[in-house]
Amino acid sequence: MGNSTKTISPVIEETLAQQIISEDPTPIKSLNLYKRIWPGKKYLFAPSGGEPAQYFIKNPVPHKHAGQWKPVFYRGDNPKYDSNSIAISRGFRTGFWNSFRFEHGDGVDMVLKNKRRVAARNCHRRKTRMRGWFGKPEKPPKKPLEDEEAVEGLVMEFRMHRPRFITRTLSYELNGEKYRWSGTRRFLPSWAKRFKGILQDLKLVNSQNQLVATFEKDRWAIFKPSEKWPETANKRKHYIGTLTMYSVDHVEHQSPEEELADEKTSPEISDNSGEKSKKKTRKPNKNLNSGGHHAGNLAEEAIVFTCWAAVEAEHRLRHKLEDLAEEIGETLGG
Repeated sequence: MGNSTKTISPVIEETLAQQIISEDPTPIKSLNLYKRIWPGKKYLFAPSGGEPAQYFIKNPVPHKHAGQWKPVFYRGDNPKYDSNSIAISRGFRTGFWNSFRFEHGDGVDMVLKNKRRVAARNCHRRKTRMRGWFGKPEKPPKKPLEDEEAVEGLVMEFRMHRPRFITRTLSYELNGEKYRWSGTRRFLPSWAKRFKGILQDLKLVNSQNQLVATFEKDRWAIFKPSEKWPETANKRKHYIGTLTMYSVDHVEHQSPEEELADEKTSPEISDNSGEKSKKKTRKPNKNLNSGGHHAGNLAEEAIVFTCWAAVEAEHRLRHKLEDLAEEIGETLGG
């Protein structure tokens, strides 16, 4: 018998190479996720419990209706105690946590300030009108009313959605690069890796199947009490898990200006199944400012905030049936 040589197809070689790249990553940064207040209104990412937070999240309405879910993301520690902390992103979602929309950039802080200024001016106008109905003179506002200011910082928009209705996967695209959050069993012992649905760990990969980040959730976090750190601004924190980011060789992508131009010229959007559905024109977002400045790292901030959104969505979906039963009972008067 002659010696026979086995050949491997290029597709298999490419798949093996991608697996080797994704299995041996180099961690470059690690942040712990903590919950600040019990209902889930405040979260923070910090290297450890005794260090100041690098990112802070305020979410006044953590669950219930999708229209009320409007978290604000800050670069820095708790804005209540840190005057240098600024809002750099805010999020919106649809029902059943199927899709998310983020306005991101340093200009978001001014967008939120202008929104509060308009609300204060409208509130004063309504009070003045009501006082006039009862024959009372106009009363000056307690705080001076401010005019809106031009947004100079960057404000870009990106979306994250589920490709299918019942899936843990969440996909988003940033500056021309596609990313995907999905479940992982890499932190399980070898004997338990054949079981599915027992953990809430996540991994983030890019379009080249390179591992970008992982989130290892503490499986007993719900049973543990909050930790006390008197020397920090956030004195009590509840540990949830650890976000680890890895070194990835990135390729050249679109700039925020080019991506924004593509969004404006795109006449169609796709549904959660990834297929083209009815043609719908997106309402233009007047807050976008692609030519503004941004002092932070867009990729890192997007990883951090989408990680929190994915973890929050997974946690809330596991209790969705209980919330629905409670809401139906309240509606029926039970």
